Amino acid sequence: MSEANVIAVLIAGGGGRRMWPFATVRPKATLPVGNRPLISLMAERLAAAGFRQVLAVVDEHGGPIRAALVDTGVEVLTERSTGSAEALLAAWLRYPDATAVVVPADALVSMADLEAMREAAQAAEAEATVLIAPMGPEDPNRWIGVEAAGESLTEVVGHPREASWRWSGVCALAPGFRRFVEANPGLLENVPVGGMPAPEADLSSSVALALEKGVPVRALRSQRGFVDLDKPWHILEANRLYAGECFEGVEGVSVAGGATVSDAAEVEGRLIVAEGATVGPRVRIRGDVYVGPGAVVDNGAILQGTVLVGAGARVSDYCQVSQAVVGAKCVVGHGAEFTGVLFTGTYLYHYCEIYGVLGAAVDIGAASVCGTLRFDDGDRTHRVAGAWERPATGANASYLGDYTRTGVNAILMPGVKVGAYSCIGPGVVLYDDVPDRSLVLVKQELERRSWGPEKYGW
Repeated sequence: MSEANVIAVLIAGGGGRRMWPFATVRPKATLPVGNRPLISLMAERLAAAGFRQVLAVVDEHGGPIRAALVDTGVEVLTERSTGSAEALLAAWLRYPDATAVVVPADALVSMADLEAMREAAQAAEAEATVLIAPMGPEDPNRWIGVEAAGESLTEVVGHPREASWRWSGVCALAPGFRRFVEANPGLLENVPVGGMPAPEADLSSSVALALEKGVPVRALRSQRGFVDLDKPWHILEANRLYAGECFEGVEGVSVAGGATVSDAAEVEGRLIVAEGATVGPRVRIRGDVYVGPGAVVDNGAILQGTVLVGAGARVSDYCQVSQAVVGAKCVVGHGAEFTGVLFTGTYLYHYCEIYGVLGAAVDIGAASVCGTLRFDDGDRTHRVAGAWERPATGANASYLGDYTRTGVNAILMPGVKVGAYSCIGPGVVLYDDVPDRSLVLVKQELERRSWGPEKYGW
């Protein structure tokens, strides 16, 4: 099969209800990974992996995705679908003779895995090839599980009680497989006893149908990290993975034109300084750090572990940033401590201490802190779209949605989530999640007495 007959299809539908509070103002496909919308990053990787034609299928709310893909060469189709099967059929209407390599637009997939899928599609040895990912520490009961024998997929099962591998959503499907996509039953019928599959025309159901009919399906095991951004803590996981990849093959210090690194800065690790960026005096770096175009790291800032600083951001004045991705135009200032992911334009200053994910333009008041260690030394259980779940990572992080702010001295207990467009008032001790568009204030009782010089004998 010629390369011209292989296309890549980014599926960018879905409401993102499990990603709250970060899907209120944006599709999951545009969540930032390494300070870029995920879908634009994946489009770039697909092109680098050798795909000449890349499509994105979006729903009627696809405006932010179109904006993220402008000037990328990706063709965008609009389809009001109920799942990935219907979205793929829309792409096949335009390219009926192509083998489609389907990639969920809300998943971070490695270059190695994308190249392997392209090669499998071109080889045309099977009507269907699927990429399967290790279940790892995730709860199988929250995912679509798969079983494989060697390179053959043997079963697709919805939310099993035990599984070592899971459905990634990445698959290469030849034109002849269309009959199973068109015959998608609308839900994954193979579930454990007592299971309750939700109606959705997902491609996993089409692959399960093909297996039921005796059609061989090839399984490729993911060779590198794979992250499905399904819930808030997966933002931490994806950014941590991406940040580590940024330093593969990098040695020492690299300084672009127009950038400066002060002789009074202490650097122990790998450092990449982009055009126009500044690393000033008294900065202390212990780890691998990228400083984006025009960004400033100055005056006693401490950076530890792997840190990406976005374009135009400022990290300065004796703050401490550890294992973090700092968004473009963010400010992490005097005495602030941060670990996690900051979206664009977020502001931390004056002795705050935050671990977690903060959405766009979040304003953290002076001396606001988040707890990370419970008295029982355990992890918080989260309510996610109606189900209770204990995350494998990031359970005790704080998650503040876009355009949220706190007053001074706000205290967030481990694992709380705050919805978009919300305010947490001064002195609030927050134990529970807060819905979008909420104002939370302390109600206190004050006692007033007269006082003056007479109390001192005058």
